[in-house]
Amino acid sequence: MKKYGLTTVLICLGLSLGLQAEPVSLKVGHVGHDHHTALFVALDNASDYTLDTGITVKVLKDRKFYQVSKKGQKIADIEIIKVGGGSKMPTALAQGVIDIGFGGVAAVLASVDSGAPVKLIAPLHYKGDMFVVKPGLPMRTWKSFVEYARRNDKPIRVGYKNPVAVAKLVFEEALTHEGLSFTNDLSQRDAHVHMICTKGGGKLNVSLGAGLIEAYVGNNPFPAIAVEKKIGRIVCDLEDLPPGTFKDHPCCCIGANTKALAQKGQAIKAMLMLFIKGTETINKDLDKTVAAAVHWIGTSEAVERMSIPTSGYAMQPSPRWQATMDKWIQAMNGLGTFQGKLKGLAPAEACAYAYDMSLLKQAEASLVRKDSVQ
Repeated sequence: MKKYGLTTVLICLGLSLGLQAEPVSLKVGHVGHDHHTALFVALDNASDYTLDTGITVKVLKDRKFYQVSKKGQKIADIEIIKVGGGSKMPTALAQGVIDIGFGGVAAVLASVDSGAPVKLIAPLHYKGDMFVVKPGLPMRTWKSFVEYARRNDKPIRVGYKNPVAVAKLVFEEALTHEGLSFTNDLSQRDAHVHMICTKGGGKLNVSLGAGLIEAYVGNNPFPAIAVEKKIGRIVCDLEDLPPGTFKDHPCCCIGANTKALAQKGQAIKAMLMLFIKGTETINKDLDKTVAAAVHWIGTSEAVERMSIPTSGYAMQPSPRWQATMDKWIQAMNGLGTFQGKLKGLAPAEACAYAYDMSLLKQAEASLVRKDSVQ
């Protein structure tokens, strides 16, 4: 029988538990809007969390490079990378460009469905999506928009940032419920709504201001920026749209490359601990939250004070979160979004395939045992 030394056994055991024996490089992706504020707050205020986490963070280059240590021992060099929204973040995960990433739940689920080596590893954020119209349009409520769309003699041009945007899917379910027809085919003049992809959240306001679209559905802070620049008016929060399926809907999550989960577990767990503490700060200190968002995104304080309170920030997979994610899965199946691994699966089966929250559970447990951070 072949014999193995104790060191070899311990290394193999560590790998099986998702730990790494040596410091690693961990690349963290975000889209660059305030739904991802947990990242910004966590890194800007990391020193506040050391007693609860045992983790220290050294800034090597602000908003770009960091060194993370636990109990004095370096565990990771962190690189922060701004990636595109929609399918771009999960694509970056699948290609190994980033190891963990902040992005929309719909895009992450679509990536898992495609067979990409991606898992959803933590909830992050809910709601915060708005319906915005140019100031010249008469509607000020959802009901008045529906009435206007029914009697208007041409389609209303409504923008969205990408094909798997959370706001787009919520809006289209509401249109279906109201019996309003919509299409991406601009030659169909008998539709009530023309859905137009602006190819990025940053282009929503540009397109609105230029008259390419008359309205859009999108996440804050873009609607708050539209109000600040006086090029748009917020009609309603999308979570309030009928039939009510997406009240408090999960919007963003944290995803990970499966290889990174297996090989960089200790570093990912440490970052999750910081994100949990950052989320706690978001929910109790608006001033620190706004300061971090302005620092990282470059928006104005006025925009963030309008935008951030429209969102919810939570990293616990609560029963409410689970139930609404089940509705996401049902809706994406119903809209034909799933064509691969998740197609036709019951929500429980889809969740079992799409999620891996083992490191989140470890991170939460370590924070509870403040006198014995692991």
